Amino acid sequence: MDRTVNRDVLAAALGDYRAGLLPTADELMSLIAGAEIAAVRSKFDISDELLRTAWFLHGITAAAPDTPQYNARQLREAFAVSAHIFDLALADERRDIIEQLRLAFAAQIGYRRCEQDPNATAIFHRVARLVRIDEDLPDHIDTLAVEAGVAFLGMQRAQLNLSLRTWRRQLADLRRLTERPSLSGTMYGPAEAVIEAVYHLNRFLSFGWSDELDRARDHLWSVVDHRVGSGDLWARWIASHLLELLDDLAASSLYTLLPDGTPPAVARTFALSDPAVLTLWPPQRKLLHLEHGNPLDPATSRSLISVPTSAGKTLMAQLVVCSHLARSPGRVIYVSPLRSLGREMRQALRARLRLLGRRLAAEQPDFPAADRDTDIAADLEILTPERLMHALRHDPVQTLQDVGLIVIDEAHQMAQDRRGFLLEGMLAYCQVHPAAPRMVLLSAAIGNRAALATWLAPDLAEGHVVFSDDWRGPRRLHGMLSPKYISADVVRTPRKASKNHPGTTRATVPVAMRMSLRPTATARPTELVTGPLGTRSFDEGNPPKRNRETRLSGTADYSLFAAGAAYLTGAGSVLMIVGTRRDARNTAVAIAEHLPERPQAEVMMPLRPR
Repeated sequence: MDRTVNRDVLAAALGDYRAGLLPTADELMSLIAGAEIAAVRSKFDISDELLRTAWFLHGITAAAPDTPQYNARQLREAFAVSAHIFDLALADERRDIIEQLRLAFAAQIGYRRCEQDPNATAIFHRVARLVRIDEDLPDHIDTLAVEAGVAFLGMQRAQLNLSLRTWRRQLADLRRLTERPSLSGTMYGPAEAVIEAVYHLNRFLSFGWSDELDRARDHLWSVVDHRVGSGDLWARWIASHLLELLDDLAASSLYTLLPDGTPPAVARTFALSDPAVLTLWPPQRKLLHLEHGNPLDPATSRSLISVPTSAGKTLMAQLVVCSHLARSPGRVIYVSPLRSLGREMRQALRARLRLLGRRLAAEQPDFPAADRDTDIAADLEILTPERLMHALRHDPVQTLQDVGLIVIDEAHQMAQDRRGFLLEGMLAYCQVHPAAPRMVLLSAAIGNRAALATWLAPDLAEGHVVFSDDWRGPRRLHGMLSPKYISADVVRTPRKASKNHPGTTRATVPVAMRMSLRPTATARPTELVTGPLGTRSFDEGNPPKRNRETRLSGTADYSLFAAGAAYLTGAGSVLMIVGTRRDARNTAVAIAEHLPERPQAEVMMPLRPR
């Protein structure tokens, strides 16, 4: 929670400073926490002092890691803290296009350099509309190099390819018009070189061709040392940062990371299919570097991968599946506890398997008719635990025929009462099968990793079975939503007592939504309270009091929480998890009542449940 709003991190980022020129670590922590709380309230005013500090921290990152005044840790933390501040500042859409693009690139390069890669892609999605491909070059030449840098660091291959094709065509038209082989020495020279560098970097990450990396490096140096022109300061800024990023990009490429013996087609499958994967995140890189227990190694019979949500667990599973199908015989069964998660995995893997020349089995119900057998001609089946157990009971020999790998997602569900017994029984059966397949379990919330590893592979050390990492991409701001009763405005109505309702007074109290936010572990919670959203009624006794045993009626909890979720949409997108499908429907309707109408959503009206 305190990754970038932590006193030690902030102190390391600031380093030695002159008193009065910069805020202290405690002052900076307070400024950032205040900006985050304001952002939750959809207020994105960043103080000049906070923004100046961010640019200072961004500036010191240009120092070489071996500079005496700045060590490697300080530069890393400076990238992280400055990127977070730029991220907050970017939410203020009153800033002009030029400033938004510069803030976006500064945040992206900071996130990439401090290994918070998902945030750099999220930044691109917020400013993608500013990357212009429908305008003539003279209309945005002052931001063209910055746009190219922002588009590249977004790592969205389809959109990047479209931008590069458009810009390179426009530049080629300019060269023909001016009858020049190159635009070097003109106002377009530096931006042209940055675009060419991005073009070659994209080819390096897409195809793994090392000579493309060398070409990109040469283009970037031509901007930095003025060979192509000296008038575009921002192009030099972009080129300098991309030069420093090159080694990290090479180290995080799938073509570099996949274990020896893995066919190059596996990396190409992820780089060229949608969604494209051009680089890997820190825990994914760490997984592929394992010497013992690497799940991509066919010799690894049992593996348990335990990483937090948002750490790239799904992609790890896809890598394991595709690597196995590319280099080992046999089918793969992927077990997902929810059909919705299975559909997401099915959608993600369909294009990747097509590039590998492999086939995905058609989706089937959990309990198909007896004449619907397991599709043994398919290379990959995605099943629920119930569907797999049903198939095992029906025909265990055919179900596991030629199965070389079973991947179980959300393995922590073994702790549940009903499904846990089912999962454990299924795994136990596969464990004792004469031709036991390899098994890889994934979980974001498993607490007894050592015990489970011992059960899976009693003859192996825990470190040869379990892979865990606590890395997270997005920063988390912890908060709690709860009803708040406005007791000062209670309305009491006399009533006759009865056997079931002994109270002589019916009290009706307005209820609001309270949001308690805690930006740092050491900060006191900040409370935000809405206006009245409904009422709750209860019978008062003598003396009048209300406690946890009091029976309440009136506005439902889901309606209150829906108001809180709608309030949070002002700060960004919201994912709300509820217990049942009925709760999901009721909550969605309640949220819609708090949101303005959107004409774009009219096409979905036929899908509305009746």
